[in-house]
Amino acid sequence: MLKIPFILIIILIFFSVSFKANGQAKASDFFKGLSKEKNLIEALYSANRKTPKKEIVPFTLAGEAGLLTTSGNTDTSIIKLAFESNHELPDWSNRYETRFLQRVNTLNNTDTKVETTRVEISAQFDYKLLQPSNRLFAYVEYDDNQFNRLRDQSSVVVGWSQVAWKQEQSELRYSIGPGYSRFVQERDDITIEELIVRGTVFYNYTFSENTRFRQSISAEMGEIITKAKSQSSITAKVFEKLAMKLSINVVFNDNVAEQDSNVSTETSVSMVYQFF
Repeated sequence: MLKIPFILIIILIFFSVSFKANGQAKASDFFKGLSKEKNLIEALYSANRKTPKKEIVPFTLAGEAGLLTTSGNTDTSIIKLAFESNHELPDWSNRYETRFLQRVNTLNNTDTKVETTRVEISAQFDYKLLQPSNRLFAYVEYDDNQFNRLRDQSSVVVGWSQVAWKQEQSELRYSIGPGYSRFVQERDDITIEELIVRGTVFYNYTFSENTRFRQSISAEMGEIITKAKSQSSITAKVFEKLAMKLSINVVFNDNVAEQDSNVSTETSVSMVYQFF
């Protein structure tokens, strides 16, 4: 009679030890797999996790200001002001630019001041087609340049625009189309106007949240008019909305007077404030 209870006790002890060992193995496997996750909540909801997309700001506006002074036989001061804005809509992608330069030369012997200015205003309106990267565009530009006596330069262009690629760090887009251009060469007192073809390539690369590189190249060609422009810049953020910008602009214009150079360069360091 005592053998049966004794056998039952042995069987119960065996099953309890076996169950405990299996339970510990399963638990260790669970927590071993869990160690690959950051915490239990991420493990439970890992299937539903999504990488947040960068929010697209519909309207941005940045202002730029710079000052350069030199002294000697001639005291020279150059003031640079510029504004740049991007407006992103469901059907439209627009870009506006305004730039103002003023140069003041003062002769020490006579205290005579000679002021020259340059005002540039441009806007491009891209209409998005069924494929948003494919677009039709209209471009308008006005440039009154007293520096090389090219006054009342104006261009109107329509054509095809495309975003070749747009990623988190880089973007490349181009546009090309026919248009009309007109300007006055003040030194020789002649007016030139004709049909042109204009092409533009724009590249943007973001090294980090605080540093960005931009490069744009544009060219206008006609029977008489030949003009090309390269604009390169590196912007580094100083504070949340304030940045420092180094710009190098090179312009080739085949329609200046004979005594003027066809190539002009401009190098500037300025401060940029991001309004929104």
